[in-house]
Formats: sequence, C-alpha cells, structure tokens
Amino acid sequence: MKLEEWLNEWYPKITRELKIDPREDQKAAFLLDKLVPEESIALKEASDLIHGRTCAVIGAGPSLRRVLPKVVKIDDSVWVCADGAARAFFESALIPHILVTDLDGGDELIEWCAKSGSILVIHAHADNVTKISQLVPKLVQKGARIIPTTQTKPIGKVRNFFGFTDGDRAAWFCHEMGASKIVLVAMDFGLRIGGYSKPRGYKLDRSRKLKKLRIGEELIKRLSKEACVCILKGSRRIAGIELCN
Repeated sequence: MKLEEWLNEWYPKITRELKIDPREDQKAAFLLDKLVPEESIALKEASDLIHGRTCAVIGAGPSLRRVLPKVVKIDDSVWVCADGAARAFFESALIPHILVTDLDGGDELIEWCAKSGSILVIHAHADNVTKISQLVPKLVQKGARIIPTTQTKPIGKVRNFFGFTDGDRAAWFCHEMGASKIVLVAMDFGLRIGGYSKPRGYKLDRSRKLKKLRIGEELIKRLSKEACVCILKGSRRIAGIELCN
C-alpha cells in the first residue's frame, strides 16, 4: 500500500464510520513526536530484526490461550504482540520481541515489556492523548526502545505503517519492515471479544469494538494482496487467507 491509498481511501472511510476527528489524531501525533527523543527510536533495530524472517503476529482473540503453545514451534520467528496479547505471554513466561500498542493494554504490562527488552511500537490517536502524556515520558526515562506511529499524516519521527487496530497494524508493520511471511495468531475478527483484549475493569463499548474488528479484518485482507499471510491452525479463519502449512 502507498501512503496515498491510506490517506485518501482507508483513513477517510474509517474516520467517517467511527466519527474520528483527524485534527485530534494529528495533535496526538505531534505530542508523541515531541515526547520521544531521537535516541529512543528503534526503527533500524526493528527492521534488522524482522527483514527476511517470519513474524508471528499475536492478537488478543478468544483463541489465544489455546493456540499460544504453537507459537514457540514456529521456526526462527519474530514474536509481535498486539497490546493485551502480551499478557498471555507474561503468564506463560514468554517475552515478545515487539509490542504494538496504543497504550490501553495496561501500564504495568507495557512497562514489563519495555523492561524485558521488547521494542514498543506506540500508536498515537485522538483517544489516547492523556495516556501518551502520562506513560511515554516514564518509558523514555527508563530507556524504552520506541517506534512512534500515527494513522494520519506522518510528522517528524512519527511514521504511518498503515493499519487501524493494534492487531492489523502489527501485521502491516511487519510487512513494512520486510517480513518474508506473516503468521496470524488469535487474530479472531469475530463477534466474540477475547479476554486479553482489554485489562480488567476497562469499560468496553462493544458495538464500537466490533466495528473496529471488522475494519481490522478488511485491512488484513488488503494486506494479503501484497504480503505472504497465513493463519495459524486453531485461530479463527478469514475468508481468502489460507491456513499455515
């Protein structure tokens, strides 16, 4: 995908459907750019890690607990967790190589990932400005390696690798970093919302969440047109995408 396709087709469609103000997204991107210093940027490190390798992109869907043991059996793979999915890794004493997050998966979890060596792909949007202000300075101070992203026009150090939900954005990120293959794990874009999707006590707007999941599924289908994408057996099927061998 080219940036023009995202900005002229996908992003306007998403903002209309979910009533998102692009100006507020842009403000969030400016803030994130301001808070993340150049020395914290880990873009080259992520590219070197991913290029030419298989990425297991782990979502927080209902199948996660069931299929997680299969992830460690994927040869020479880079583990890329979508936000709350990292909690299942923590519970299994596993450390993701990369965490893709918009900072609503739980502060302690994000800080644990950073401390454990995970690269943090931190996304800015209109709804997480407060969380960016509160958490990002702490992460920077503790030496976190960060890649800041946006869903609107790139600004400064903040990049747009496409994607909307943490899960499909993680898959697009792997593609943009040169992954040879993307294995989707527990990316269950159905009517059930996984227990790892949000931390306990988080008030979830179910209707809005399901709309986001549908958008995420469409973006995964779009990704499959230009990348080698397959679904790990045991995860929910997506029309047009094959199971991994």
